[in-house]
Amino acid sequence: MRELLLYKKHAFSLLTAIKKPAVAVPAIGMLTLSDCQWGMFLLFGLMAFDFLTGVLASWNLWKDSKIESNFWKYGFSSLRIRESVVKSVTYFLLIMCAYWIETTFKIKTFKVESYSEHQITLTLFAIAVACAIEFYSIFFENLPKAGFSIESKVKLIFIKIKTAVKSVKNITNDDNSPS
Repeated sequence: MRELLLYKKHAFSLLTAIKKPAVAVPAIGMLTLSDCQWGMFLLFGLMAFDFLTGVLASWNLWKDSKIESNFWKYGFSSLRIRESVVKSVTYFLLIMCAYWIETTFKIKTFKVESYSEHQITLTLFAIAVACAIEFYSIFFENLPKAGFSIESKVKLIFIKIKTAVKSVKNITNDDNSPS
């Protein structure tokens, strides 16, 4: 979070690049982001993808219900948007609380050299938990409701690999059998 102050000029030049597009490319080259900043970008991306797959899932459920009405009026409820806003606020409160605890109690980074070269902070761990929840929501809740089940595709691939391995073993066993 402290890194944001270092890059304030560059971030401001990116935000004003709408008026001056020639400034955008050099400003992007000047940015170097910390692990927490990359994690926040990943979280924003996952949240946007979760929202889109949630809309796709609700459209698929509305379409299968055979209700003759307008999807945007009856199939897409404002309750879902409120739940998304509450979930987003909860994630960012979790991340801010983790950051405040980290700075208040001067908690140092955790070195987990057997898993990663990065130094893991409490804030980065909170971001990772939020990203994991969003990842689960996308791939195990929304996409199956939208008609695309990752789990069934992986099982199908596993079954095909298993039958291929069995057929190769049968071919090799037939070649090794005495004639």
